[in-house]
Amino acid sequence: MKLQTNLIMLALAVITLPFLSCDDDNVSDTTTKDIQTFIETKYPGAQVVKIEREDNKIIEADIIHDNLNKDVVFDLSSKWLYTSWDVRISELPQAVSAILNDPDYAGYHIDDADFVETPNGNYYLLELEKGNSESKVKVDETGKILN
Repeated sequence: MKLQTNLIMLALAVITLPFLSCDDDNVSDTTTKDIQTFIETKYPGAQVVKIEREDNKIIEADIIHDNLNKDVVFDLSSKWLYTSWDVRISELPQAVSAILNDPDYAGYHIDDADFVETPNGNYYLLELEKGNSESKVKVDETGKILN
């Protein structure tokens, strides 16, 4: 009888253990307030959809600003790292889409494009494809390749 009771207790412990683990997605109230203050200042009128920690390395805030879904990314001390959002390929500046004229990217097409704002400047992140080959390229607004 004692063995059966111990087995039941062990089984209950094993079953409930996953529910007791820490949730790494939680962000403290202070951090959330700091991030919301930053967003209100940088992106007036933005709607914050959610704020969560990603892989215990960064904090990402999903916002809607100027009718665009934007990802605002911070380090764990609430320092702004960058903001990015999708850009329609048809809306890329001519200087940026002209990257396809570069001999290094001959035969590639632009599969996806994001605009990225950083404290050190802005750029477009282009995902280029040619057959099974993919390449990500950072291009500034003048068409200069940054990587």
